[in-house]
Amino acid sequence: MGDGSAAGARRFETYARWSTYGAVSTPVVTLLGGAMSADGLVGAHLVVFLVAVALALTLVTGNILVSRWSFDVLGGRARRFGAGGAIAWGLALVALVAATLLVPIPAMGVTAAAAIGSVGASVVPVLDARRALVLNAAILALAVPLVGANIPLLVVEAVVISVILWASWSSAWTLRVLRELQRAHEDRAALALANERLRISRDLHDVFGRTLATIAVKSELASELVRRGSDDKAADEITGVRRLAEEAGSEVRRVVRGELRATWDGEISGARSLLGSAGIRCTVTGDPVPEECAEALAQVVREGVTNVLRHSAATQVTLTTARQVGQVVLTIANDGADPAGDGPDTGTGLRAMSERIRALGGHTATRRDGDRFLLEAAVPVPAGDRA
Repeated sequence: MGDGSAAGARRFETYARWSTYGAVSTPVVTLLGGAMSADGLVGAHLVVFLVAVALALTLVTGNILVSRWSFDVLGGRARRFGAGGAIAWGLALVALVAATLLVPIPAMGVTAAAAIGSVGASVVPVLDARRALVLNAAILALAVPLVGANIPLLVVEAVVISVILWASWSSAWTLRVLRELQRAHEDRAALALANERLRISRDLHDVFGRTLATIAVKSELASELVRRGSDDKAADEITGVRRLAEEAGSEVRRVVRGELRATWDGEISGARSLLGSAGIRCTVTGDPVPEECAEALAQVVREGVTNVLRHSAATQVTLTTARQVGQVVLTIANDGADPAGDGPDTGTGLRAMSERIRALGGHTATRRDGDRFLLEAAVPVPAGDRA
């Protein structure tokens, strides 16, 4: 996710926090609103009211601290909440509810309900919907004795408690969803970056594996020509090496931009030229390759021919394509395998090539047949192109 989206998430978190802080501050609002609707408080009732105001402020302070802790839990930044603070917070709630019952104002029942609801709203951000629903029901059950049979006040009390609690829960739920979406975007961006790096590494291996093998062959040939006194031919080979080095720079840029694509005709032509430079006969036989399979099989040719030059003493290479039921099979055979060898090459190039073919629904295999080494790759033909 970009910086703008991350900033948007932070802004929404700020909004969610402060809207919850406002919701859990309703006991003070309802207490002062109830006092304004009363005819007047004198004597002991005024003292109790002032004590209730102090208790409401204490409770709201605790509510805000607990709400802050709840949002920190959502963000993975939770700090330990002290037991002493939790006890003081609970005692403030009990004392405030008791004080409201002693103030002779009808609206004090709403204040008591708001106090209980605000406590639940402080912790509800860390709860799922089912637990929040259970908490809502439990708070309503505790609040019923405060109003007795006063049905209108009971309805107001239930609405106040539920609205405060679910307003806080919905803000936290939205924030949780937004953070999960942000993490999903970040994971997708990281995966895309990893895939791009893998593509570049594979393309560089494919391109420069063959380029370096060609340079090695031409350099060895130039050296041999110099020893034989064929300076003009050696100069031609050295010129070819320089040309390959210059082309490598442009190929790097094409790889990075994702513009480099292997073609069947191009790879066959390159294979013949490269093998011919090394004194290896190259024969290409078999059925035409469908366009849909050409790029994948061309990459197999590139890797297979590069491995022939690097790991074998071949004098003959045969590339055979066969159109079978639902697939095209390419076989690259060379006569330079050591019968006593440990087994076919399983280097990075062959593994990467095999992964590409498997991703297309195909498969690869390598095996020895006496002094012959065979690389086989099968690629499925799209259903609409099957004969």
